[in-house]
This record gives sequence, C-alpha cells and structure tokens, in this order.
Amino acid sequence: MATALLLITADPGKDRAVARKVKGVPGAEGVSLVSGLYDVVATVKGDSAREVLDTVYDKIRTIPGVRGSHTMFCSSV
Repeated sequence: MATALLLITADPGKDRAVARKVKGVPGAEGVSLVSGLYDVVATVKGDSAREVLDTVYDKIRTIPGVRGSHTMFCSSV
C-alpha cells in the first residue's frame, strides 16, 4: 500500500468545486479545504506508488480548476 499527501492549488474561486470533485475520486480520502499556499489537501492511497501517481496525474490534476499540485509520499517511522 502506498500513501501520499496531495496539496492542490486551485484557480481563484474554484477551490470548493475542486474539493468536491477530488472527494469523488477513488483512492482520494480526507479531502479538506485549507488556507495558505494551497487550497485543498487530500490523502491518496493505492496498491503501489505508480497507482497513486496515476490517480494524481490522470484523475485529479485533470479536474477543471486545478492549477497545480504537490505530491508528498508517506513512509513509516
């Protein structure tokens, strides 16, 4: 299982719509609106790092209103 935190920047005024769409993506969990440099934060899970990246690149970054994103893979401590 691979897990990543995804920080998303949305076009102005599109943050809520982007968050709603991200919530509907299989593998995306814990979607929240946030303030600061990013607008939306989500946890993305998959069976492998490749699956997580495919979800981010093919299903989330293509959502209308997504301006950019930053993916941080999680590892055990």
